[in-house]
Amino acid sequence: MKKKQIIRILTLALMWFIAILAFDIVLNIKVFERGDWLPYYQYTFTTVLPLILIYCVIISVSEVFFMRAMLRDYPFAVVVLTKTVLQFAVIYVVHFLGAYFITQIMPLSPNDAVNTHYAYLGTSFNAFYVTYFFIVSFHFSLYAQVSRKFGSTNLFDIIKGTYFRPKEDERIFMFLDLNQSTTIAEEIGHLKYSRLIQKCFTKLTHHIDNYDAEVYQYVGDEAVLTWRNSNTKAARQCVALYAVFKDNLLKAAPEFEKEFGVTPKFKVGVSFGTVAIAEVGDYKRDIAFHGTVLNTGARLCQLCKEIKEDILFSDSFSNLEKSNAHHLEYVGDYMLTGRRTLEKVYRLVL
Repeated sequence: MKKKQIIRILTLALMWFIAILAFDIVLNIKVFERGDWLPYYQYTFTTVLPLILIYCVIISVSEVFFMRAMLRDYPFAVVVLTKTVLQFAVIYVVHFLGAYFITQIMPLSPNDAVNTHYAYLGTSFNAFYVTYFFIVSFHFSLYAQVSRKFGSTNLFDIIKGTYFRPKEDERIFMFLDLNQSTTIAEEIGHLKYSRLIQKCFTKLTHHIDNYDAEVYQYVGDEAVLTWRNSNTKAARQCVALYAVFKDNLLKAAPEFEKEFGVTPKFKVGVSFGTVAIAEVGDYKRDIAFHGTVLNTGARLCQLCKEIKEDILFSDSFSNLEKSNAHHLEYVGDYMLTGRRTLEKVYRLVL
């Protein structure tokens, strides 16, 4: 299980935990007398709380590992509504299983009001329950999709205002650009070409979490990935992601040939260095990167076509990537467009 998946599970579990407790407390305000609150807290936190935590985790795991995979290729609205129904179904089933466990198997509370309360939760199917948890499921599903659209870390950064004022950071950038994109578009038409790009980037997305990458942006037929960490491990992950993505495209070649009549190949430029990071825009706010390192990565991507290489690396990245698993071989010094000094360029030798 990856770190990002663990964070997603814990975040969603915490959100559901708060929602369930809020529902329980609001319901108790109408039911309990003042003398019933202390027994309720004692019984809930010693007996019921572990069970609540378990089914919050069950809901979160079902979202991260099953619902995301099942609904990956559907429109935004369809995904939100389907997840809402599925999450509500899960919480409903687990809720009544838990209520049965509490009222029939676990020891009862010495307080009759507390026992009556949990028996009521276990047997009721009232409008308040259905409305509340359906609305909660909808909002949590909407949050999950918005987070997926922005990228969970980008969404948190925007909410916290991390880059409201520009900051500097060291980042790895990978530019992936489809080879012969203009020719392919002319041959198969713009609609099939758009579908081709969709399928390629979907295959790329499958590996992003596995290698701790983030999508900075999609620009036409180009994808730009970045890594928050700037160490040897991140550099290895960068090269490994490229290798597995290239391998997957080759394995899917018959599928692409059958549907589009072409096998997509990408030219790739990888650079590393210091960038400025800032929130930009107002109507459509986003996090943007500025610096020479981006120009270098983009120009290396263009250079791939000129010197007939699949992937090229900057000098700064070669100094970062020093593992024996991936050998970077010096190609030469090139004057990249927009640069005033020569850049030492490296290629990958597997």
